Amino acid sequence: MSENLIGYNGKIAYVNLTEEKVEIKELSPDIAKGYLGGTGLSAKLTYDLLKNNDYEMLKSDPYAEINPLIFATGPVTGTTRPSSGRYSVTAISPLTGIWGEGTSGGYFPISLRNSGFDAIVITGKAKNPTYLYIHDETIEFKDASSIWGKDTYESQSILKSQLNNDKIRIATIGIAGENLVKYAGIFNDEGRAIGRSGMGAIMGSKNLKAIAIHGTKRVQIADPTVGKELLKEEEDMFRNDLLKTLVPFLFTLYGTNCYLDMGMALGDAPGYYFTRNEFFADKLTGKTLREEYPVLDYGCAGCTMRCGKTTIIENDGKEIKVDGPEYESVTALGPLVGVFDSKSVILSNHMCNVYGFDTISGGVSIAFLIYLVENNLGIEQISKFLEDINIGDIKWGNGDLVLKLIEKIAKREGIGNILADGVRVMAKEFGVDPELAAHVKGLEIPMHDPRAFAGQALSYMTCYMGANHVKCDWYGAELMLFKFPKIRVKPGDRVSIKGREKGVASLQDLRAIDDSATNCNFLNPPLDHIIQYVNAATGFDYNKKSLMLVGERINNLKRLISCKLGITREDDKLPKHNLAELNSGKTEGVKLDMEGSLETYYKVRGWDWETGWPTKEKLEELNI
Repeated sequence: MSENLIGYNGKIAYVNLTEEKVEIKELSPDIAKGYLGGTGLSAKLTYDLLKNNDYEMLKSDPYAEINPLIFATGPVTGTTRPSSGRYSVTAISPLTGIWGEGTSGGYFPISLRNSGFDAIVITGKAKNPTYLYIHDETIEFKDASSIWGKDTYESQSILKSQLNNDKIRIATIGIAGENLVKYAGIFNDEGRAIGRSGMGAIMGSKNLKAIAIHGTKRVQIADPTVGKELLKEEEDMFRNDLLKTLVPFLFTLYGTNCYLDMGMALGDAPGYYFTRNEFFADKLTGKTLREEYPVLDYGCAGCTMRCGKTTIIENDGKEIKVDGPEYESVTALGPLVGVFDSKSVILSNHMCNVYGFDTISGGVSIAFLIYLVENNLGIEQISKFLEDINIGDIKWGNGDLVLKLIEKIAKREGIGNILADGVRVMAKEFGVDPELAAHVKGLEIPMHDPRAFAGQALSYMTCYMGANHVKCDWYGAELMLFKFPKIRVKPGDRVSIKGREKGVASLQDLRAIDDSATNCNFLNPPLDHIIQYVNAATGFDYNKKSLMLVGERINNLKRLISCKLGITREDDKLPKHNLAELNSGKTEGVKLDMEGSLETYYKVRGWDWETGWPTKEKLEELNI
């Protein structure tokens, strides 16, 4: 470990599954300060590993053994920074073919942080199903044949029993990951998930079932007293701010699904495959579910909000404990597919977790199929894959169909084999207009409708990994859930972002810092406090300009990686389906014109308008 680093383990573990070898390298202080940790560090490690011919190989096969799968924490993980129990996983995505990443909370991140390593870089492919057991700075290759074919919950339970240690924390894939569903996730602490962009499929392609960690090494930080002082300041600051106290209260009481009816009232919550935004929201809100079912509260390590929910339902005479459901899952498996029976939605969410795949991409893919059939599009091609499904059953509101398709997706059976590849592939396979496929750069659009917030639309268009609502949650800025006026993140006319493009780029950079530090972005301390939390952990001397430069560097490096994998300016767009004017709801008649804002954004970023690449001058400025 470098003696110049504080707040880090100072070690990177490089794991070669093919050869069952581990090499430990020191973390450079310059890289730590330039990229923090988490997704930023992982992007730098990936960029340094991949050569030009590797990019060509990954373009044709994202499952190539060279694809680095990286688990990482950051210097803020597990500190007194609110909601800092978080970790990241990155790789080249099998769903999009470009940079992919996700973050998750729980207690696994603390074990990973205390493992003795800042990041674990995994390449190669195991000959047989394998899991990694990490303890006392030792990495062992273990036989995973007993859990191969098991679901995400079973796998975690079996491994804890086999290793005879309740303190072990596990991140695992389910059947969907084993079957290379392109949006398969990685699940830890039972139902917490790295959901988006198919990181679970990369694990499956490497025959890596799980990572089990018993982390005992505590990382020393520069100043452990600062965090407590900042928390006290924030409590005093927010005590008389109704919005700052109400939002955490609602999240604690109802979870993220407290937003469903509010989202519908704003035209932000999509229904019926993004064609309507008025529906029976009250049937599925967090409040309604809490009244209908027993709901238990929990939080990730160090969480002061405790937005996690466990819903208990009865099914076939058995009691089932269901993680969530979260807002995104409820909307994707409810209104988006026209289902408003709460039990059906909860069960659908649970089965996605059991099999181990993303509820957003899964829900959008199922909704796309229903939309096509309801509108008599691609019927001849669709019919070829139906097998035991009656085409007459493919309709809005059929909860049984949704459950059946979830199973078929996970097992890649029949039409599920096509849905498992996402909407971009579905449009091609079914011979329909590709502009009907609700994605950006191959990543399905989340449950925040771009027509509701133009800044959200711009962030979807320009994000290095496609449409992802947590890489720039601009809707939160418009709703005044947070504000960072010093970096131009402030509310305005929500259906126009003209003149505020710089704010979108700044919020993207701030979220890159969150994902690299690493911490949850549900709690938003003042910007000067964010800087102080990072400095207290690392002993670095960041100010606003220098820390925001780190976020800008991280975003540009990820963009550069995606450009090397084929992204151009032509990919920075929303599909026409998601831009079509609606004839009802709060966004009735809204028609987004994003070309001018996109050009302004490019100028702000220093990207070449012809190619979409960061300019040579910008890369030199950022020392990339």
